[in-house]
Amino acid sequence: MKILITGATGFIGKALVRALLQHGDTIIVVSRSSRVSQSSEGRVRHIQWNPEDEKTVLKEIDGVDGVINLAGEPIAQRWTEKRKEKILKSRVQATRIIHQSIKEATVKPKVLINASAIGFYGPHQNEALAEEAPVGAGFLAEVCKIWEAHAICVEDFNIRVVRLRIGVVLDQEGGALKKMLPPFQIGLGGWLGSGNQWFSWIHKEDLIRLILFCLDHESIKGPVNAVSPLPVTNKVFSLVLAQVLKRPCLFPVPAFMLRLMMGEMSEMLLTGQRVIPKKAQEFGFSYQYPDLRRALDEIFRGS
Repeated sequence: MKILITGATGFIGKALVRALLQHGDTIIVVSRSSRVSQSSEGRVRHIQWNPEDEKTVLKEIDGVDGVINLAGEPIAQRWTEKRKEKILKSRVQATRIIHQSIKEATVKPKVLINASAIGFYGPHQNEALAEEAPVGAGFLAEVCKIWEAHAICVEDFNIRVVRLRIGVVLDQEGGALKKMLPPFQIGLGGWLGSGNQWFSWIHKEDLIRLILFCLDHESIKGPVNAVSPLPVTNKVFSLVLAQVLKRPCLFPVPAFMLRLMMGEMSEMLLTGQRVIPKKAQEFGFSYQYPDLRRALDEIFRGS
């Protein structure tokens, strides 16, 4: 297949490009970089775009088989008003440009896989949340709601749209885990607040495999929870991470301290969601790393 990817320069995007090449696909990488080139093997082409320019049209969408949209400002940062605006704007404008580009394409893609997040569900306690659960409350839920609404518009062109609600992606090279590591590595790691909040996660390799699974299975559409089938509490996650790293995990990070450091974004860390990958399991997706200990052992093997 010929696949166009936005956000392909992030740690998920880079791994996805490698997997698609192994899958035998041809790839168009869209990024802000001024690099515009063809790879030596002729199967990866890089083009530049400006997702903040409303007049941008990705003419390269014409004739591709699928589009994977991973573009968006990182969420794991202190949420000032300026950053909140950037988090929302980066997602909405990128998805809007993809919609307009597909609208203008003569030969339209068969599928759009559009990233979203489990933040769609808002904070919850012990309730198990499958894909049919309603949108929740809070900033991140509102971002995901608007983000997904723009992706849904692509269905007007009789195109299959998968809205991938991604949990915390575990990988040593990037994402939330990389930010969590420093205190654990020096023996000062701990669970957040009470530690009773649910932590819905997925190993990076399982996320990549799930994206390929959604590409290949034409009957999958709508929201898909990209999480492990075995979520844990934040306290359990912290204790297992400390065990794998052979470091102590004795004291919690007080909620007030987290609020001082991270502001509004801390509420996302102090509350959680027990998200279940109902649709992935119904379609027969097989996880390589469903268990947290097994996932972390693989990530830190040889470290």
